[in-house]
Amino acid sequence: MKKKLFILASVMIIIVVTLTALTYYLNRKNKTSNTEDDDIRIVTSFYPVYVLTSNLTDQIKGLKVDSLTDFSAGCLHDYQLTTKDMKLLSGADVFIINGGGMEEYLEDVIKNYPDLTVINLSQGIEMLESMEHEGDVNPHVWLDPQLYMVQIENGRQGLEDYIRTSFLTNEKDNKEIIDKLTTNAASYKAKVQEIADEMDQLLYKVKDMSESKNISNKVVVFHDSFAYLANKAGLEVVYTLEIHDDTPLSASEIAEVVDIIKEENIHYLFTEDQHDDTISDRIKEETEAEVYIIDSAVTGNASKDSYLEAMRKNIDTLKKAFEDLM
Repeated sequence: MKKKLFILASVMIIIVVTLTALTYYLNRKNKTSNTEDDDIRIVTSFYPVYVLTSNLTDQIKGLKVDSLTDFSAGCLHDYQLTTKDMKLLSGADVFIINGGGMEEYLEDVIKNYPDLTVINLSQGIEMLESMEHEGDVNPHVWLDPQLYMVQIENGRQGLEDYIRTSFLTNEKDNKEIIDKLTTNAASYKAKVQEIADEMDQLLYKVKDMSESKNISNKVVVFHDSFAYLANKAGLEVVYTLEIHDDTPLSASEIAEVVDIIKEENIHYLFTEDQHDDTISDRIKEETEAEVYIIDSAVTGNASKDSYLEAMRKNIDTLKKAFEDLM
């Protein structure tokens, strides 16, 4: 009899312990789930915007950042939203975009998700005119470090405004998030300012090269994105080649570029890794211009420093181009 009571008591103890452990686990899971639900869910339109936002939100609890596109997608020209994209946006609180017409699908997003807060990083920025698409602006502003710092500030202000007006949590948590956003933005802008200062030094070098040594500062580029970098470096873009995989350049178009290079005494051709070298190599063979590779910072490995690394590489490329002519 005592043996049976002992066994029964042991079974009861095991049941109680199991139920207690299960209750603790479920409560903890629910608490974690609720915490995740309380996060501000931020979606960025493509890689440069993701990198900027990642620097702003670095180590801030309660802010979750996703990218709408793959990190290898490149620029968004003619990008079409997928079912996966729409699902991601449906769960977002904030959608951060580059602006300037880069996100051609934006009207569809606003129409389908009218409550979604959209932060335009290019708000208030006066853009260059596109040399590829007549009547449009050139949205690749991040390649000018000074304008990129404006984008950083627009992102910070946009997130702060959202937190103050829409994020329902206690005032202390809001203040901590906003203070951290401000600190992160200042830290990131300081790093970008170093890039801007180096670009200013290049500007002086190009100006001296053009004026005192009578060397042309005119260039031909293989994508509209380089216009901002060229403008910052004091270079004049005289021709932009619009290259698409499905519509290659004709022989007459290539001949036209060759004629311009010879007439304008152009020494530089700037292209990107994403473009086929065939056309640039052909133009190089028929002229005395050299080909240099520029990183437009639209792809990467999701490192927070990828913009800084790309721009430093571009500065080194520009320095080499100028030194080759000295």
